[in-house]
Amino acid sequence: MINPWIFKQKRTKIRNSIKYSFWDGIFASIQFAIVDQFSTPIALYFGANGFGIGMLNFVRNSLVSIIQIFSANITYSLKSRKKLMTFSVFLAGMLWLPTYLLPFLFPHHRIMVFIVLFAVVSCLNMIAAPAWASLISEYVPYNKRGQFFGLRNTILGIVYCVSIIGGGLLLNFFEYHSLFWGFALLMTLASLSRLVSFGFLSQLYEPKWKVKPTHYFSFVQFLANFKNDNFTRSSVLMAFMMSGVSIASPFFAVYMLKELRIDYLGYSILIGAAVITTYLSQFYWGRYADKYGNMTILKLNTLLASVIPFLWLVSTNFEYLFCIQVFGGFIWAGLNLCSANFVYDSAIQARRERSISYFNFLSGLGLGVGALLGGYLFRHIPPLHGSVFFSLFVLSGLVRFLAALCINLFTKEVRHVASIRVRELLFDLSGIRAINLLSRELIFRNKT
Repeated sequence: MINPWIFKQKRTKIRNSIKYSFWDGIFASIQFAIVDQFSTPIALYFGANGFGIGMLNFVRNSLVSIIQIFSANITYSLKSRKKLMTFSVFLAGMLWLPTYLLPFLFPHHRIMVFIVLFAVVSCLNMIAAPAWASLISEYVPYNKRGQFFGLRNTILGIVYCVSIIGGGLLLNFFEYHSLFWGFALLMTLASLSRLVSFGFLSQLYEPKWKVKPTHYFSFVQFLANFKNDNFTRSSVLMAFMMSGVSIASPFFAVYMLKELRIDYLGYSILIGAAVITTYLSQFYWGRYADKYGNMTILKLNTLLASVIPFLWLVSTNFEYLFCIQVFGGFIWAGLNLCSANFVYDSAIQARRERSISYFNFLSGLGLGVGALLGGYLFRHIPPLHGSVFFSLFVLSGLVRFLAALCINLFTKEVRHVASIRVRELLFDLSGIRAINLLSRELIFRNKT
């Protein structure tokens, strides 16, 4: 029999940990906004070309994915998820500013030094992700995860977006003085924010956690189940999807800043439009995911995400690009939220961290391969309507569509949820179903 006092004490610790996780997320979001959205502008400031931007993303994503495959093993060695999180996050917080400053000591190899340092610190920053996800998922019941993470991500998204706009304003100001100091201030803020995040992470409660030898499975064993295991299939196909995304995604920033000549403030507004929409709509997607299942949402949104690159071919009008970013943010909100929650649904608690590690490894590998391919093609692919960027966008859209088609055909939902077809879900999300039902009701009443 469980002692009521111990049960109450545990609930209090979990409640406090959820509060600390919000504060950790707020300061981590400031850091991620700076690192994610301004690493390409920094590389361009150092003189990187299109191939260099592709290499930046390839090296970073590849190393991050490789290191995550060892995350579970490191956690088992430490016998604590919290130790891995706090140690790696503290190191990352200390190293973001040197990552920007050290390349200036090597003027002839500045870009390569930045790429290597950026990749290494990114590994430290992200190696704790599976451990964090495994721990946080224990705090929240499975049937509430959609709404919880949707609400949490909405709040953090507002912080993320404000950070991007603030960064853009800062760079816009320093563009007329010295961009060196503008980027230096941004990276200092990234370092300080991650260190504050470390302080809140260190307050999290870690329940007793023990993994039996029977719960271990190697990456080779994981892949060997491709034919029979739904989660393995989903992980591989999502990696295929990510490779299609990454063929073009590193070059949207280059396209906006170099070819369209958009200033840093305009760039931040366009990026912010996608980000704020992504996070504001995650709670909306979370309610549908809890009702219809995460895989159902994934199937719809992978198809819609394949349309996005083609939309960039239509016009260079700033207002039009803003609308594309809003649409893209809405689609990626559901895709990001439900891909993470699908992993939580598919793996038992004892295997969850390793499952997350393998899923993240494959996704990161897909991103890295796609970025490398995009960087190579940037210099060799024939231009479409006078632009190499357009060629990359079309290729990205085609690969995305093929991956989305495979996901729709070869994966399935793992929870017992209300059944709905993708077409019906689209009608439901757009409000068409509600209008249709209301029309039928009015017609029926008039007849009676």
